[in-house]
Amino acid sequence: MSRSAIVLAGGRSARMGRDKGKLVLRGRSLVAHAVAACRDRGGCDHVVVVAPHLPDDLPPGSALLALEHPPFGGPVAGLAAGLAALPPAQPDGEVLVLACDLPRVAEIVSLLTTAELGTDGTCLVDSGDVPQYLAGRYCRRSLTSALPAEVDGAALKSTLSGLRLRLVPAPGLTSDVDTPAQADAFGVRLD
Repeated sequence: MSRSAIVLAGGRSARMGRDKGKLVLRGRSLVAHAVAACRDRGGCDHVVVVAPHLPDDLPPGSALLALEHPPFGGPVAGLAAGLAALPPAQPDGEVLVLACDLPRVAEIVSLLTTAELGTDGTCLVDSGDVPQYLAGRYCRRSLTSALPAEVDGAALKSTLSGLRLRLVPAPGLTSDVDTPAQADAFGVRLD
């Protein structure tokens, strides 16, 4: 079984007021933390970062860069770009899908890789019982099949909510950093 990962880091970061790809936790960018977690804990052969650029602190060759089309087309456009950038998959291939702004990404990847899969994958559920689709592990074939013909501006929830997923409770684990106050709460600083 092959496993790959897609890290989405191409959004506008409007509430943060700056590029979330440049947020730093414990001396490394959040993107670098996500890539390391996918490789070290997730056993991923390939990691694609969907962003305008890779952060400077990524080791050479640790991730491929993909650009969503159109730029700022939303997470579904980013997901489509990430899937297109991955090498051809084995029929049973899996894909971790992660947002770039998850301070506890190593714990998330550990939980995702040990969780039992539903028919189409698994995703974590926050304390409000809301599926966090950008903290998930999916069957690549199912993920690809779920993409709509028009990805620009497509809603992630409507795209992935039809998948048969095992939902894994993870209260607090999937908290992300969308604002400077949230970044402060996690000890994340702006580069």
